[in-house]
Amino acid sequence: MDIKNNVKNKDTWLRGLFILIFGVIFYFLYGLIWLLVTFQFVTKIITGKLNSNLEQFSTRMTCYAMQILNYITFQSEERPFPFSPFPEGNVEAQQPEAESEEKVPKKVTKNKKTTSDKD
Repeated sequence: MDIKNNVKNKDTWLRGLFILIFGVIFYFLYGLIWLLVTFQFVTKIITGKLNSNLEQFSTRMTCYAMQILNYITFQSEERPFPFSPFPEGNVEAQQPEAESEEKVPKKVTKNKKTTSDKD
């Protein structure tokens, strides 16, 4: 039976262990991202502009979260940091390579004329 072989597959159990580990990391990362969001919002209210260093850090944390989600949902076979390089901050680069264009439907927008366009 294939089920017996599947249950004995060490790679599957190792993946399960990494899913649990990265799931815990993601849980803490999720909280950190909310702290960043809150701090950035308060900064925007007080100063009227965003903190650029915090913005770059937030982008990297978001990309790391995407790496984790891609791995634990079987969208990618590449293990996230510390088993691969920490993301540089390009969210699009974190998408699985072969399927990134196929899964994202292209949005078609139509130009609508308004009353101000007729003038």
